[in-house]
Amino acid sequence: MVDVDDITLDHIRNEIIKFRNDVVSQKLESYYGTKSLGEIFGVSRKELAHSNFIAWLLSNQESHNLGNYPFKKFLEILVLSSRDQQSDKHKKIFDAIITGDLSVNELQIITEKSIKNVGRVDILIEAEIEFFGEFKNLRVVIENKVTTKEHSDQTTKYYDYYENLDGANWINLYVFLTPISGIALSDLEEPECSCKEYIQTNYQNLVDYLLEPILNMDASDKTKMIIREYLQTLSQPAQNEDDEEHRQGLIMAIGNDERELLTHFWDRNQKLILSALYAISSDPDQDKDVRDSIGTALNSISVGEKDRSLISIYFNDELCIEKIKKSDIGCSTVKLLEENGLIDEDAFKFLREDKSCSFMLLKLPEEFTETEIKYRKYRTNDDPELIFNDQGYYVARNWGIGNIQRFMDKMTGRFSQIRYERH
Repeated sequence: MVDVDDITLDHIRNEIIKFRNDVVSQKLESYYGTKSLGEIFGVSRKELAHSNFIAWLLSNQESHNLGNYPFKKFLEILVLSSRDQQSDKHKKIFDAIITGDLSVNELQIITEKSIKNVGRVDILIEAEIEFFGEFKNLRVVIENKVTTKEHSDQTTKYYDYYENLDGANWINLYVFLTPISGIALSDLEEPECSCKEYIQTNYQNLVDYLLEPILNMDASDKTKMIIREYLQTLSQPAQNEDDEEHRQGLIMAIGNDERELLTHFWDRNQKLILSALYAISSDPDQDKDVRDSIGTALNSISVGEKDRSLISIYFNDELCIEKIKKSDIGCSTVKLLEENGLIDEDAFKFLREDKSCSFMLLKLPEEFTETEIKYRKYRTNDDPELIFNDQGYYVARNWGIGNIQRFMDKMTGRFSQIRYERH
């Protein structure tokens, strides 16, 4: 972490010269200096505009000539984003989606579907599908939130309405789509909407598992151009919106190429970036809300870099594990319990069902989701960390301020022999 107090005027001058001559900086300046079509039309953070694009992309009747490919990729995203109870409820169709044994015969997509005395569904998809020799009707109800929060329990109302419709041959999937980051999404214990039957996913998943795969396939030049324009719309900060509701400095999602550029940009220009943030946060000529928000961001960076707290674990008041990193607390606790013969059937069930870290503490390799592998929630490159009933389990590693105290409280509440000490 660079200390801005140690940066002199000569340092700043040198960093600015390096910045202006840096190839990565020039590429980013060109990218961000060009308005996307969404910005030009003033709709870059309007939910209906994004709903219309998604409807266009998922339809098999549109000019992109991609057929059912986008819709099937979208269904894959829902499987990857689903939680355990959702996966169990829809196991058969989810298995067909992942194995490629699902075919789409008819597909209809409507935006702003009005339901009397209920509301307007942002995107409604209805399809005739076939999987494993069965013919079914599939309905996907999407609540799309770009900048606003859910109000009036919309998701619950839509769920109650469609679940009470006649039709035993229908499969209903409910989706809550937001611009939440991938890491924040994986940390959620439940969907952020009022109805917990919804599968929450994000725009970043649309980029990673739908838009970029299309760019890598043999699609038409026009289709790729439209998708690239949309990617730029998602990644451009919306800080210049006049409407207070949309003036959030919000980046909805980012492409891999752009992420790599920005990472290199940060590595090469960290001193200059932090100096600029410090200057803005302390400039009396800046608006107070700008100074406060920049100051908060600068402080968060500083705290995040310096947060190296360690944890010791005691067993029967005897120090057994000294000053481990937070990421190792789950694994260390499980191994300590195993070494002391405390993991019987009941204790194993307790550990297996624990979700203090927003997902299962213990998992078999075949249970890992693609998101968990992507963000290294479990260290799958090593041997299993717990063998129980001849099966090898891995221990969750995603521990931080938001969940580590919950975990310690649950463990000490169940196992009185254990005590934790933070340093």
